[in-house]
Amino acid sequence: MIKQHNFQTAGTYESYINHRIIPALGHTVLSSLTPILLQNYVNELHDEGLAGSTITKIYNIMKSSLDYAVNMELLPSNPIKTIQLPSVKKKKDNVWEVAEMKTFLNTAKQDRFYLAFHLTIMTGMWRGEILGLRWRDVDLEKGVLYVRQTLSKDGKQFLTGAKTNSGIRGITLPEETLSALQSQKVSIAKEKLKCGPVYLDNDLVVCTTKGTPVNPNNLKRTFLRLVKEAGVAAIRFHDLRHSHVTMLLAKGVHAKVISERLGHSNIKTTLDIYSHVLPSMQEEAANQIDAFAKSN
Repeated sequence: MIKQHNFQTAGTYESYINHRIIPALGHTVLSSLTPILLQNYVNELHDEGLAGSTITKIYNIMKSSLDYAVNMELLPSNPIKTIQLPSVKKKKDNVWEVAEMKTFLNTAKQDRFYLAFHLTIMTGMWRGEILGLRWRDVDLEKGVLYVRQTLSKDGKQFLTGAKTNSGIRGITLPEETLSALQSQKVSIAKEKLKCGPVYLDNDLVVCTTKGTPVNPNNLKRTFLRLVKEAGVAAIRFHDLRHSHVTMLLAKGVHAKVISERLGHSNIKTTLDIYSHVLPSMQEEAANQIDAFAKSN
């Protein structure tokens, strides 16, 4: 069991260093790392089509490294501090309407991973949080589940906690989800009996027939297949989380409550991410005020 989440971040940064920074700049001596050279490098990353968040991470790695070089008096100043990161337009999330969510869930009803899709739509949990969810963290009597463990992106490690400290949270569940969880518990109990001693009991809510963790890529492939079968708009698995939020906002659920369900550190994060949903809500608010005014 890995006790900290930052091993995933370290692995990502190591990949950026080995596959991005070293091939492009590893041969350059420190004194030759000029602002214009670094600016051109960052521009090339943008032209290549890398996401703005990825470019920012690469920039931060280089900035930290060059800050260290300055502290060690290997450089008089940090040449990367004066460059500008390319402006990136925020992409609008693709989300499903409530009818599409229902159509998809009906199509996925008999699939082994149905509960994973159900939980994402009904709770907005991350994929890794769902694949790491244990029965000990589900209180069926109180109708609450607790995010205390996640599965790594490669499906090989369990991580205690969540992506952030605020991600460790409790989520109140609707009756339909409690019913789905109870059915899942019965199904897993039957599989344990069938497998006998070869069953690897990880206490997982969503698992393979032998109790082992579900590979995230297998879940993704199943999701894409079911999307086609359901005939709904093609979206990413992560967009189920966005669909959940959009549904709650449209239903008038307070952003503070949504923020807590998602595990955001503060309400500002939620509002910044889902600001594109607010204009339509403003229009609806204006319509309701207009209706009230006309009734008097």
